[in-house]
Amino acid sequence: MDTTKRLRHAGLVALVAVSLAMAACGRLPAKEATHTVAPTQAASDLHSGFAYAGPDSQGLSAEALQQLTDEVQGYFDDGLLVGAELVVIKDRHIVLHEAIGWKDREDDIPMERNTLFNIRSMTKPLVGTLAQMLIDEGKLALDDPVANYLPSFDNSKSCDITIEHLLTHRSGLPLTLLENWPDYTSLQEIADQAGGHGPDFSPGTKFQYSDSGSDTLGAVLEKAAGMPLEILFTERILAPLGMTDTITLVDKDHPGTERICSAYIGTRSNWSRYWSPADEPVYGFSMGSQSLYCTPLDYARFLAFWMDGGTVGGEQRLLSPQAVERALLPASEMKQLGADADYPTEFPGLKVHYGQMWMLYIDESAPDTEPVIFGHGGSDGTAAWVWPARDLMVLYFTQSRGGATVIRLEEAIDRLLIHPGAEGQAAEVPEQLKPYLGTYTAHSGPLRNQEYTVVAQDGHLAVDLPQGLVVNLEEAAEEGRWTFAIDSSAAVSFQWDETGQVVAMTLHVAEESFELLRGEALAEPELDLAVVEKYLGFYRDKENDHTVEVVIHNGRLAIEIPDQLVKLELYAPDEEGRWAIRLNPSVSIHFNESADGQVMSFTSHTPEGDFVSPRVEE
Repeated sequence: MDTTKRLRHAGLVALVAVSLAMAACGRLPAKEATHTVAPTQAASDLHSGFAYAGPDSQGLSAEALQQLTDEVQGYFDDGLLVGAELVVIKDRHIVLHEAIGWKDREDDIPMERNTLFNIRSMTKPLVGTLAQMLIDEGKLALDDPVANYLPSFDNSKSCDITIEHLLTHRSGLPLTLLENWPDYTSLQEIADQAGGHGPDFSPGTKFQYSDSGSDTLGAVLEKAAGMPLEILFTERILAPLGMTDTITLVDKDHPGTERICSAYIGTRSNWSRYWSPADEPVYGFSMGSQSLYCTPLDYARFLAFWMDGGTVGGEQRLLSPQAVERALLPASEMKQLGADADYPTEFPGLKVHYGQMWMLYIDESAPDTEPVIFGHGGSDGTAAWVWPARDLMVLYFTQSRGGATVIRLEEAIDRLLIHPGAEGQAAEVPEQLKPYLGTYTAHSGPLRNQEYTVVAQDGHLAVDLPQGLVVNLEEAAEEGRWTFAIDSSAAVSFQWDETGQVVAMTLHVAEESFELLRGEALAEPELDLAVVEKYLGFYRDKENDHTVEVVIHNGRLAIEIPDQLVKLELYAPDEEGRWAIRLNPSVSIHFNESADGQVMSFTSHTPEGDFVSPRVEE
């Protein structure tokens, strides 16, 4: 892997534990929270199709909704997200609509109601809806080979993949094959790459979440309908449902661009802005796996359409009852990305399955019944849940990629709205667990400055991970180890000193182990810009004919790589003068100076070896 790719890899992929991105955690002073109050009467300019109403009029507790708002406000206060919009709709009435935090932190723009978010994979249910419409019309069939529509699949590797495999993520195609998005000019190119690559396993044999498969489905829809995907979105879904606050393609001149929130990546108190409306568009064309921008209320119109059985307001039918039934029929237990572990949920008694482009939450005690909840999430931190039997929708949109507050919020939703009062008194912490409780921090290695807090939850040990997900621990058969309840391949163990005090925790992930000492992360020194100014400038990756730039970003030294969304911020240098990359401290750089103090190059130290990038003129 060349130097530039190593640095790009470090920026996008931090250590993965229990299949969740573990981006590095650093402390920054939080700005004051912003918090808006939802209106109590219908707002004529929203055109949402939902009227505002008091919670009590819809059978919900105003106090419970305030506590739900406080929960999200707490995420912001704790640095678990940059901004969020929270909506609760009961019996088609908006009973909660809050905006919290920042729409753009660097420009001091507060989050506003009816902000447009990049909803990423929440695009998939709309693509699935288009597929169901074409199936209803006889233009597609579930058992059609993809090769009937895309010649790139007419080969020995991919010829057995069907439309149903794409809809259910059982095609065997990998999560993604994309490397440099600007290199692709059409959805057909992405699908052709997937067809040439082929599946990782025999199609239909198991679930594997796949953006490649969803993009292939989008390309099939374009061929079957004879028009671009963005036109299909608009003509078949957005216009009939009155979804006027959904954008299929973004450009700088689009009138809705200024309403889009900036996007961030990172983890607790360590968020980096990787896109703002002033930047070039993320997508050059509509995709099957992602690409739509939407407000929570506009997405709620789409959810209501599915709650109404494929009709608009119970009148105009766009989908057959058979299409709705097959889409909401569980096809597989949903698994975590790149693993066989179950997809996590904090809704008690429910297990996450996948249907045809829908996440389905099934009652474990009655698995043959209809889903209790359906919905979907997006990787930038957006999610929506629907309880059809309750006529209840909750939409929670953030722009904080790498956090896990979506899963964390599920516990609060269930406790406050679904089973209020069921939690009872907090369980007393057993004496034998008390020695383990506290915060543990890695001071070196790939988890440098990440804090893991061991807590007691319902009488059991749990770990509050850096991205905000609390994971229960189960005492393992192997003495001294506690495995993660959601993935037994991850575990922790504890070290004691001679006085009987727990002084460290070891995180075991697959075949690797990482030591964390008891105590919080140390405060980071402020960067002296006068001292580091000499490092700023351009450095050449001769292997790849690329130039990277060392810059100041968010008050830190950082590396900017061509076509890389995130500037790679660096930790302050250690005693050897190595600046570790915050998103993956296993990669660091050292600046090389001449005898007279001139910076000549930097050396990137990686697990694969050391690589020198000489300094060059712009």
